[in-house]
Amino acid sequence: MKRGISTSISLLAKRKTQDLQNTLKFLAQTNKTTTISSLFEKQGTEAVHVQKVVDLLNHDLPDGEFHRRRVDAHYDILMSRLKHVVEKSVAQTGIEDSWSKLKYNLQERLSKCHSSEQLYGLLLELQVANKLTSAALTKIIMNRNFTHLNQVRDNLPGFSHELELAAMLSYRLRGPEASTLFEQYTKRWTSEWHDLAPMAQKLVWKCDYRQSGIALVSQRVREIRGWSAADSIGLYQTLYSVAYQLPSLQDHRLTKVQHLFVASLKALSLGICDSESARKMCLATVRASVENRLSSDCLQTKQDTGISVYQYRFMRRLDDILQLSARDPVISSQARNQIQDVMNTLHREEEQARSQMVLKFI
Repeated sequence: MKRGISTSISLLAKRKTQDLQNTLKFLAQTNKTTTISSLFEKQGTEAVHVQKVVDLLNHDLPDGEFHRRRVDAHYDILMSRLKHVVEKSVAQTGIEDSWSKLKYNLQERLSKCHSSEQLYGLLLELQVANKLTSAALTKIIMNRNFTHLNQVRDNLPGFSHELELAAMLSYRLRGPEASTLFEQYTKRWTSEWHDLAPMAQKLVWKCDYRQSGIALVSQRVREIRGWSAADSIGLYQTLYSVAYQLPSLQDHRLTKVQHLFVASLKALSLGICDSESARKMCLATVRASVENRLSSDCLQTKQDTGISVYQYRFMRRLDDILQLSARDPVISSQARNQIQDVMNTLHREEEQARSQMVLKFI
């Protein structure tokens, strides 16, 4: 306290002589005890002295107004940069009234973006206009021409679909930046798994495998609550090349056709290290599963014993793939035997499906 008073007096000494005399005389009044609260009760000309004393007491305190102005300036600069990027993007894409043209087909807009800066401008435009969807985000961030990854990463919490965007950035970035981002979001991905779009979920699986291999993938499978058949199919569709290493899914409620899909990938992926054709067959199996909506399959009730057109079409395509793979001379005997086992099971399921289809028409 004494130190504060001495500092205040030394500061007063630097003021003009007349001001000094008047203020000191005001403080030295002995007709009434001077306290901080009593100072603020002064009226009229004495209020001038009160303001001087307040200024002195606040001299060494942080300047809140100064910091507020700095923050305002920061956001002014940020918004001016945003405006510049958007205006430049609009000019380069040949769209005059960007805000009124947001209903245009996104693919048409993207086709006019030939640089990362233009894509970044479109991303900011959609975000500011509250028109950023998961589909738009995927098409922009996963575009091979988009390189403004660090700029987006630095402002991640300000974007819509934050968790999905973090998964895309974690997949596309490399090195320490990717690892740091992965560590920041990995727990949230698990706890909010069913809020993620299927594309983002698949990117998380790829990031897991890149970070720590099958061990981390298996850990996340155990930690995700409410694991479903669709999650199992999504996992195998994503990491098809290492399907033989993926955790067993016997405990999960898969349909017969989904079990055939999983068993096929486990068998086919065994030959990838020996045959390039085996990788192509795995990919063809995944494509067939996507085309025939395998992830949306559900277990049948006792009343519903039939088979859907998609399921039957998938089995026919899978039969072709397995027969071609079994004739591959390069794959190991272990892979060939497993492929043959899956084919035997598939043929039994096909025969049963044909019988059911005939019975329906009798």
